[in-house]
Amino acid sequence: MVAFVLGLVIVVPLLLLIAVASLWGFRQPSDVLAELGVKTTYTRASLPFAKIEAYNELKERIRRQYAGTSDSTWMSMLPTEAKEMLKYSLMQRAIGDVVALRKIEVDTRGYWRLFTKGVVTRTFWNSVVQAEKELSAELEALKAEATHVEPNQDPQGIIYEAMQFVMQHGDKLLQAAEAANGGADPLADILKFMPQPGMTGPPPGMPPGMPPGMPPNMPPGVGPQPVPPPGVQAAVEGDGFSWRQDAEEIEVSVVLPNNATKTEVKVHIQRRLLRVELRGSVILEGQLALPCRPEECTWTLAKGRVTVSMEKADSRPWPSLFSETK
Repeated sequence: MVAFVLGLVIVVPLLLLIAVASLWGFRQPSDVLAELGVKTTYTRASLPFAKIEAYNELKERIRRQYAGTSDSTWMSMLPTEAKEMLKYSLMQRAIGDVVALRKIEVDTRGYWRLFTKGVVTRTFWNSVVQAEKELSAELEALKAEATHVEPNQDPQGIIYEAMQFVMQHGDKLLQAAEAANGGADPLADILKFMPQPGMTGPPPGMPPGMPPGMPPNMPPGVGPQPVPPPGVQAAVEGDGFSWRQDAEEIEVSVVLPNNATKTEVKVHIQRRLLRVELRGSVILEGQLALPCRPEECTWTLAKGRVTVSMEKADSRPWPSLFSETK
């Protein structure tokens, strides 16, 4: 009997230790990463919620004062002063969206590479994709508001001007915020350069009443051409493909049939060679103008287009995608 009791005294604690150890061992990797202080989801490039809320609050105040209809047509019929205030707030929101857009464009490209190499989890990558979707929805909502305010103008114009504004005033501030690891508020600093409504007239060549975002001499219904981020070359069109570059990467976009599937597409990348095949036929092939790093290259297929991202072997600008002897 004594031996049995002693056995229980020894065995029960041992079983408890084994159970605790098992629970520890079966924890999800994300739990362990969280304890180590490593973020398991994407948290950067958040939407400018303060500017969105400020715009919505101003819009509601103006609506209560001036709206004579239940739909959104009242926004286009506002007195000049009220409309300028609304457009000013909407432009602040647009600038915040562009700041977020520039961050997420860079991050998406980098995290995709890490995801394809197994460095980040699918959960993390899905959170990046979700952030992209949320920003896309916000940009569409922004353009819808611009259409309500100025229905005869291209709503894409407000994004164009916001991009120009950030490119002119925001590059150094954004770089400083990156160096501060989030300790600075680049959006607040950028907006200090924005003139208050009524302080100055429209830029030279821009008729009064044009919405923020519409370049001078742009006829109604014609949108501005998209402007690449600083340091990114505008896309160069080729025969069935286009390409562009920045200091680190070459991006090639090849047109394919909309029904093409990933199993039907093969992309071969060597240090000085790129070849894209569809169903056994070569769609694009050539000797690259300068070397790339094949181990750092990726490609994706979406909406009838394959996009190849090739990391440069060095930071030299490429004079062309392919050498003349391709």
